[in-house]
Amino acid sequence: MAFKMKPRIALTADAQRVKDPKYLSAYKRAVEKAGAEPVLLYDVAEPEDVNRALDTFDGLLLPGGADVDPAEYGGRDHPSVDKAPPEYDRLELEAARVALRKDVPTLAICRGVQVMNVALGGTLWVDVPDEYEARDGQKLQHRQTPPHPRHEATHPVDFKDGSMLAQLLGSHMVPTNSMHHQALRRVAHDLVPSGQTRDGIIEAVEARTNHPFYIGVQWHPEEMIEVDEPSRTLFAAFVRRAAQRTRSRSAAG
Repeated sequence: MAFKMKPRIALTADAQRVKDPKYLSAYKRAVEKAGAEPVLLYDVAEPEDVNRALDTFDGLLLPGGADVDPAEYGGRDHPSVDKAPPEYDRLELEAARVALRKDVPTLAICRGVQVMNVALGGTLWVDVPDEYEARDGQKLQHRQTPPHPRHEATHPVDFKDGSMLAQLLGSHMVPTNSMHHQALRRVAHDLVPSGQTRDGIIEAVEARTNHPFYIGVQWHPEEMIEVDEPSRTLFAAFVRRAAQRTRSRSAAG
């Protein structure tokens, strides 16, 4: 029987936190359960190095974390902003661009979808509670707070007809958890909105071009995989696309 290689997923990481055994553990577990190998990517930041590094992977996962520096998208500082280290911003912003250009299957989560949007020229609401005027007067709670655990859904996200997410999940709506104070404001031209909450916040985007898998979500499916079928399906679809890249790279090699 031929040896079957697992897809290798680059999981971008903050170099200052990689020694913490709990750091990114939920993302690692979700990738492993879907049948792939997560590998932390944290020791590169320059564009040419990021470009070379991604050539050795089958997929890219941009996880949640601290805030993108508002200077990256012309935003203003705000007391609620907790900036990530500059080298982490540089790594992820360049990785998002390379992955789009090279058709690397990409799943971006929470901070990750914000990175994806900023990398391609979009902007963010620096602080949703302070800046965002809810549509039709509706106002949802976008921060998971007690008594809601991290794996519990607290509001729905509605998907656009014909979107990749709607097709993959077989539904036009999924209940999601919510742990963010920032969100996409102006969506980058290379992305199209594919899901939003009922107060109008954009919570899912995908590539405008015919990319094999370039999806960003604002919620945290990695926290829900033990209890939620759509979350498992999302990771499984991501890994399937990465496995196709594995086979292509193997054939080319």
